[in-house]
Amino acid sequence: MKSFNFFQLSLILGQVQALNYTLGTCSGLSNANLQYSSIRFVTPVIAGSNFTGDAPETSYNTVQTALPSACRVACEIQTSQNSTARFEIWLPMKTAWNSRFLAVGNGGWAGGINYPDIVMGLKQGFATMSTDTGHNSTQNDATWTGNAEEMIDFGHRALHLATIAAKEVVENFYNLNASYSYYAGCSTGGRQGWSEVQRYPEDFDGVLVGAPANWMTHLPAWDIRVALEQFPSSKPSYINSTMWPTIHEAVLAQCDALDGVVDGLISDPTRCNFHPEVLACGNGISNSSACLNPAQIANLHRVWTPWWEANNTLIYEGLSPGSEAGYTFLMNGATPQFGIDFFKHAVVNDTTWDYSTINGSTVAFADAINPGGINAYDPDLRPFQSAGGKVIEYHGYQDQVIPSLASGRWYDTVYEFYGGLGQAAELSDFYRLFMVPGLEHCNGGDGAWVTGAASQSGILPAENSTNHSLLYSLIDWVENTNSSGPETMIGTKYVGDVTSAGVKFTRPYCRWPNIPVYNGKGNVSLAESWSCPSAGVY
Repeated sequence: MKSFNFFQLSLILGQVQALNYTLGTCSGLSNANLQYSSIRFVTPVIAGSNFTGDAPETSYNTVQTALPSACRVACEIQTSQNSTARFEIWLPMKTAWNSRFLAVGNGGWAGGINYPDIVMGLKQGFATMSTDTGHNSTQNDATWTGNAEEMIDFGHRALHLATIAAKEVVENFYNLNASYSYYAGCSTGGRQGWSEVQRYPEDFDGVLVGAPANWMTHLPAWDIRVALEQFPSSKPSYINSTMWPTIHEAVLAQCDALDGVVDGLISDPTRCNFHPEVLACGNGISNSSACLNPAQIANLHRVWTPWWEANNTLIYEGLSPGSEAGYTFLMNGATPQFGIDFFKHAVVNDTTWDYSTINGSTVAFADAINPGGINAYDPDLRPFQSAGGKVIEYHGYQDQVIPSLASGRWYDTVYEFYGGLGQAAELSDFYRLFMVPGLEHCNGGDGAWVTGAASQSGILPAENSTNHSLLYSLIDWVENTNSSGPETMIGTKYVGDVTSAGVKFTRPYCRWPNIPVYNGKGNVSLAESWSCPSAGVY
């Protein structure tokens, strides 16, 4: 046996003491030998401090206040021989850690760290990670999509590899693995979540996806086509941005009362068969700036109508009545939003491509290419199901960017796939869809839109519990063996959308395809005065 002198023994004990001292501190990570990533920097987050990000997407740089004590770790991963991606993981101190890992998604075409959602997770005790998806850009900039490796990273690779690498950082920091791993994202973040479910079913135990842009060879095409009658603005069909609120008020006048309560909300837009002809010029409207000509009426019908091509081929759903007040973004820019540069650079490979020629053949060509594997539209979820995963999807019925019924269509696509296997009854064992009346795209809107999800500016529900928070409902479904999954959730609407101003009202939202129904008595501002029917869910 090899002998040790007391000097050697003291050195060994000193090293063990040093390890114990640095474990769970930022200084203990600076020299960590990581297999899956390289550390760019490690910075302590001081309790009570504020933080402003430096991402190319400015919405990621809103000031984050009253931070808890934590460790900010910035890393880089090699995604291919000639491409890299970056991620950051913010780690609560061990005494504040809830033993869970949370990854958050991105928005639009953005490449950058999503700091608001990192902080949202951190403040709730999660070790929280966000990736830049392998490129730098704003939400509206798709000029980079001609880079094949960056497209693969954006499509699915960067998040997957960052998740693996971030979990290694967690293990190094706490000296143990996270007990459970979760994902939360909206819009592009919703697509990223579905991509994880379909491609990497072992990455997460639970996935929360909102308003997912998961049919990306179709959605950007629809973004172009739906607005074609708006460009150029000299067209007689052009609807001025000042007209959308007027249209919205007319829609409410016809459809608000369908749920039994006049409250400025359309609970079920599928029942709203609005006729914009009531706003026709010469129809008793004296103000010419508050009426619609025939071309504008046809344009408006186009916005709400699904895009079908030959052979009963659906390209995409139309927007839902009740979301008109927010159409300025899609309809009143210099050109149609989101789709043009993607098709120019990633699909047709022609910077001179005329977007007004978009048609079903263009979409079919995009489907065949599927740049970067960007679609997350495979209905075979059996690997994720077999791994024991759970997924909750939600979409706002007032979404002014991604048609809300696209989520219902996607759920039905998955249901039909399982039905073809004779396993339709199994779908609700691991996948639930909730439609939220009055929720715009990911956040905001006239309804009880605060749902405890990502991309909601860190605003939490009145009660951050399993009944009010989609994230905590997902956690309960995953971790509680007695849970059969959520049936009804409760959203929160704050006065002026400011938490300190107090709660304006709460309202349930229901499993697809149901909507909340007023019980006929009680305060309409209280969730308990409403109910979700149990019949009809599937």
